[in-house]
Amino acid sequence: MNDDPNAPEPPRPGSSTLNWTAGRTVPNLVQASAGEHGIINFWNQGWKDADLVVDIFGVYQND
Repeated sequence: MNDDPNAPEPPRPGSSTLNWTAGRTVPNLVQASAGEHGIINFWNQGWKDADLVVDIFGVYQND
């Protein structure tokens, strides 16, 4: 959910960081930028629902 009314609707991604097989648990690590409005979007471009667990274990700060 996007709580920032000034944030634009994100475009659908043209590439993926994870491709999985049905019925399998697949770990992955992505370094993602939060972008201009501090929002990270997750897309499921498959045909069925998928469970997603997100664990943030670090942040970069601008000096």
